[in-house]
Amino acid sequence: MKKKFPTIPHLFSILFLFVLFSMPFGLIQSFTPKSWSAWVMLFAYVIPMYLTIWATRRIYDKQGQINYQPKHFVLFPVIVILAYAFLVVGEFTVFLLPQPTGIWKKLFDMLNQSLSEVFNHPVAGFLMVAVAAPILEETLFRGIILKALLKKYRPFKAILISAVAFGIFHLNPWQFLYATTLGLFLGYVYWKTRSLFYPIVIHMLLNGTAFFAVHYSQVDPNRGLVETLSGQDLQKYLVLVSLALILIIAGYFYLEYYFKKVPQELVLATQNQHKIAEIKKILPENIQLKSLKDLNFKGRLKESGHTLEENAKQKLYQITQKYDVDALADDTGLEVQALNGAPGVLSARFAGENATYADNVNKLLTEMKDKENRSAQFKTVIAYSHGPDEYLISGTLKGKIAKEPRGEGGFGYDSVFIPEGYEKTFAEMGEETKNKISHRAIALNKLKEILNRKN
Repeated sequence: MKKKFPTIPHLFSILFLFVLFSMPFGLIQSFTPKSWSAWVMLFAYVIPMYLTIWATRRIYDKQGQINYQPKHFVLFPVIVILAYAFLVVGEFTVFLLPQPTGIWKKLFDMLNQSLSEVFNHPVAGFLMVAVAAPILEETLFRGIILKALLKKYRPFKAILISAVAFGIFHLNPWQFLYATTLGLFLGYVYWKTRSLFYPIVIHMLLNGTAFFAVHYSQVDPNRGLVETLSGQDLQKYLVLVSLALILIIAGYFYLEYYFKKVPQELVLATQNQHKIAEIKKILPENIQLKSLKDLNFKGRLKESGHTLEENAKQKLYQITQKYDVDALADDTGLEVQALNGAPGVLSARFAGENATYADNVNKLLTEMKDKENRSAQFKTVIAYSHGPDEYLISGTLKGKIAKEPRGEGGFGYDSVFIPEGYEKTFAEMGEETKNKISHRAIALNKLKEILNRKN
């Protein structure tokens, strides 16, 4: 059985793709005049990185959508402060590493020579370090890899794996710890906001700060920003690191508190406005229900399952495989005993593919014309996805089929379904009563228990 992306081999294959796409540019660089080397390095990074992202999406993430929409602007000052705190801690991890010797020193010197050429060019260097790298790297590591990992694993494990992959990708042992430390923070921010806006902004700020510090001041890129600024005073450096750690801990608790107060976004996989309105009234107030329209989803969801359960899961997967959202999909069927459970899974299209509510009701009443047994039940199945967790919940309400449509409210088969213990059809009893006793309400109340446990 094919393992779900991303696995460790998948991550190494992405690294291999980047190296493969970079090889022709290595050859080009060897023939490039020194005056053009910074520009060639810019293109030697941007083009292979873009091709790696393109190939990764084509091979592993064909339907995935990447979200760059800005969110939670009120957090901007806190995020910026935490970004620089992680810069200090990340550079301290590099400071703790022993100085390279032997072949490692030669490799280290080669890497630093290449970096110096980039940092020394005011335009090409800035575009590569502070613009291209943040956008492209965040798109790959948070927008594609971490997004997929969060659907497989618990957040901590998913963020850790993506951060380590981010560190390895830099192909520099002395950058690995720094990049991994920063990757943990970037991953946490992406997980909480579900947007690449903040990870890209953070990455731009830190890389831009490093670029300007090296290019326009006396900061030594071989020693690092924090080490250079603190000089040889280890005590001053440790105080700075301690302060950064305190800020990180305080910032973490503040962000956790903030996001507990933010309404949970939940996408309902439907275009049916009646269903959206009904479910909104039943779900808790702290749930911000969105529809496919909010995702700019085009077309119709496929419903080719043979059961309500299959249809609900099928609709759910069409959303969760494409978007990084918590999602909810349901399928409802009217099961009439005298019709051997029909219309069942075909309830929405009982009278044909483009049938209206009235068409379906008329067909049902025609089929039931000579039937004495009018027992029926409504059944709703809800598929709910929250990260790697998936739930299948059902609600059933028994009743009978009226001999003619009654009432002006509701939708679907509401005008002919009389719930057990009542004399009125759903369409006659009004929304408030219906939303308390309906099959959908029964299933949604079970869902509410799950949502409350998660909050």
